[in-house]
Amino acid sequence: MKRLLAAVLLCAGAASAHEVQVATAGATATVLTLRYADGQPFAFEAYELYRSDSQTPAQVGRSDAAGRIAFVADGHGEWRLKAWSDDGHGVDRPVSAISGDLAVSAPAAETPRAILWLAGLGTIFGLFGLLQLYLGRKRR
Repeated sequence: MKRLLAAVLLCAGAASAHEVQVATAGATATVLTLRYADGQPFAFEAYELYRSDSQTPAQVGRSDAAGRIAFVADGHGEWRLKAWSDDGHGVDRPVSAISGDLAVSAPAAETPRAILWLAGLGTIFGLFGLLQLYLGRKRR
């Protein structure tokens, strides 16, 4: 039983490696809408956005269901959009971006890590206690 408890405690540290924290901020975004020649949205297709003076993409991804790409520019200026589909349709052209003035909202309250650890250990020990109670009654 001690080995099981030791194994559980050793594995608990690795769980924090999967954590992703999210912060929300309002910003003025540049939204590009892409459509095929027949008017259908350029939906879920790959794209890359480059600053005008860079060969490395500043943003990569896929357009949404309506064929939109949104990004927050770090100032006015020219950007280059490359977008393509698997069937050969695509575009490679400059686009003008508006400045992305950030309106920072109140940060989301984050629970301190120590409290999360204590809550996790309490849950583990509580479940272990319930298991022991169940097994103790079963033996009687």
